[in-house]
Amino acid sequence: MAGSIVLIAGCAGGEEASNTVGNNADLPQASDEYSGGPVELLVKDQNAALTESEFEKIARQVKVKYPDISLKMTKDPIDTLLAAGTVPDLVTVSNPSLGTYLDIDYPEDLNPMIKRFKVDLNRIDPTVLETLKQYGKDGGIYGIPFGMNYGAMVYNKDIFDKFGVPYPTDSITWEQFLDLSKRLTRMDGEVQYIGGTPDRIMNLLKQNGISNMDAKDEKAILTTEKHQYVFSYMKELFEIPGLVNDKVHLPTNVNSNTIAMKSNWIASFAAFFTKNPPEYDWDLTAYPVFKDKQTGNPVDFHMMTVSKTSKHKEAAYRVLLTMMSEEMQLALSKSGRLSILNDPNVKLTYASDSKVFEGKNLKAVLSVPPSPLPDYSTWTPAVKPFIDSALKDIAYNKSDINTALREAEEKANRKIEEERAMKGIK
Repeated sequence: MAGSIVLIAGCAGGEEASNTVGNNADLPQASDEYSGGPVELLVKDQNAALTESEFEKIARQVKVKYPDISLKMTKDPIDTLLAAGTVPDLVTVSNPSLGTYLDIDYPEDLNPMIKRFKVDLNRIDPTVLETLKQYGKDGGIYGIPFGMNYGAMVYNKDIFDKFGVPYPTDSITWEQFLDLSKRLTRMDGEVQYIGGTPDRIMNLLKQNGISNMDAKDEKAILTTEKHQYVFSYMKELFEIPGLVNDKVHLPTNVNSNTIAMKSNWIASFAAFFTKNPPEYDWDLTAYPVFKDKQTGNPVDFHMMTVSKTSKHKEAAYRVLLTMMSEEMQLALSKSGRLSILNDPNVKLTYASDSKVFEGKNLKAVLSVPPSPLPDYSTWTPAVKPFIDSALKDIAYNKSDINTALREAEEKANRKIEEERAMKGIK
């Protein structure tokens, strides 16, 4: 997305965000009633993966509370919309992509709205709230969260039973995961069993608080001791005989009935198992943790932002209030979008409409809080492919970790320089 697109000159005032929202002498206290007349708001779904069913649920709930407010969704690219002079009133976006919208000066600082409507931010999951504040410029709050994701681990009970290995407990460390992988990765007859595979190297790095960027110099930094620690762990996993084959270094097909443990996002498991019910006995447990980091997969959430230039902000604010309501959160949770409310009872209704996790240990998944994200950098997407490539090099070519990381760092920094030059940034 072109960084040169500017929706409005200047930036929102840097007003301090507050968890406890009280009266403000300069801002009249607002009723949540809407009297602005009939309006249709354009909602752009960037990457919150809003389904038509979810959107219809949201639109219906908004209509019930505010009969004059209608919603229309578009998934057209934001560049296309802006080039046509069509600025969405609202954008739904995942937290890693909020920075892109901040770069083009799209979102309204919602602090005044939060104060006017006395929005209690303490209702939000604390890790989500902390991360949301980190994205804010000068204390700005640029979105209202409405859904989140959690890391989880699925394990195949049949494989554990077959080889007489006890099931994992509600929460295990990555070191225990490695030990179980060594015990369960084996050839049995003509079947190759895989003990376990993590999901993504980037998530393991984030789980350890590794940003991959030197914020001061805006350069990739991939050769730290923390990087070596995570990559050394992955190398030990890859060295288990039978785990890596010629085609894949991180097997993912949990329905092959050959993978004993697989970590991923709970939403990914929900979607996959709903469409492809496993033919084996299985259960859930928490996303594995590092022994010195007792938090799970990095925090991932979806929020709704309001355009600075929207002519219908009052209506847009009512949509945000609806998204945070317990009624809406409960409906979204049941249909398969984990609630951002700091309320375990609401969270435990997750995906209950589909019954995909009926009788499963969802409580264990929710017992380990997500990891806070490292500092955001505009250049992180440019660095990621080189990290993935270094991991494959270690898996397939048994490359030295220091060499693989040093070469990845050099390539990443060349790529950053190319992108800076393309964008005219010195």
